[in-house]
Amino acid sequence: MDKKVAIITQSYKNDFKECKLLCESMDKFAPEIDHFIFVNDEDLEMFKDLKYGRHQVFKKSTILPWFLIRLPWKMLGHHFHVSLLTIPVREWIIQQICKLGVFKVIGNEYEAVFNIDSETVFMKPFDLNMWKKNGKYLMFRVKNVNEPSHDDYCHAAVKLLNWQGTYEDISYYNYMNTPVCFVRQNTEKLLREIAKNYWMHSWKLALCNTYRFSEYYTYAIFTDKLLDMENHFLIDYHVFPQIDISECSGIVEFKEKMKRSLSDEKAVGLWLQKKDRKLLADKYLNFEEIEKVIKESWTQFLLRKSD
Repeated sequence: MDKKVAIITQSYKNDFKECKLLCESMDKFAPEIDHFIFVNDEDLEMFKDLKYGRHQVFKKSTILPWFLIRLPWKMLGHHFHVSLLTIPVREWIIQQICKLGVFKVIGNEYEAVFNIDSETVFMKPFDLNMWKKNGKYLMFRVKNVNEPSHDDYCHAAVKLLNWQGTYEDISYYNYMNTPVCFVRQNTEKLLREIAKNYWMHSWKLALCNTYRFSEYYTYAIFTDKLLDMENHFLIDYHVFPQIDISECSGIVEFKEKMKRSLSDEKAVGLWLQKKDRKLLADKYLNFEEIEKVIKESWTQFLLRKSD
């Protein structure tokens, strides 16, 4: 029996509408793949309606270590988890820990998972053969140009992996994209590597005490440099081309960008990026308008396929 794959989405209350649209797009274009959604414990009630069919919803606390306590109030604009064993852990770090720990929750039958953000939407049928070739899964890698926090992510990987090579050797590439595939075998090796280099041999403690890191960079650098690309093949294109909804002057421009993005045969959907939520939220396009355009596009695509 072939090992299964799944899609993983980390979400929260402010992205509920986007996550719902993602689920609907999967129902149309990826109905055969399991979807696991992880949310903050207090958001579980809001997301319960997304638990249907192949979509399942879990609390993030099912993955998090027992010693973390989530403060009910914000400090400096952030929610924190605290403990006597760690520095205050930001919500962003919690989300990354949850991504790396999903295999302990979803079951042994899954060989790999694709991490996809809430703001992502399928626009064409999912074909695993595009994402898995000769038993290997896709990994995005391009020369780094302007990825925010790139140096922070690479320096964190140096520390977490006890990297003995040069910094230049691991900082040349940018691995940030969606989807990002985690193969179970590679992930387990990565977590063992992080654990062996840390106090109490706990990868969760190690990550909780790292102020800023990228789970995608850490996984990719480990796979690229220490596993010699085991279980992966490289791509340099976007499966979900990004449209920044703060940079569209209106819905007409959004439609033009959508049409242009989806003209690439390798593209199966869109990544509706919301840049700098605190400063640019008032510039975001109206979500209901975006949703209407996307659903109209679904209808047109399916009608063309049926002709």
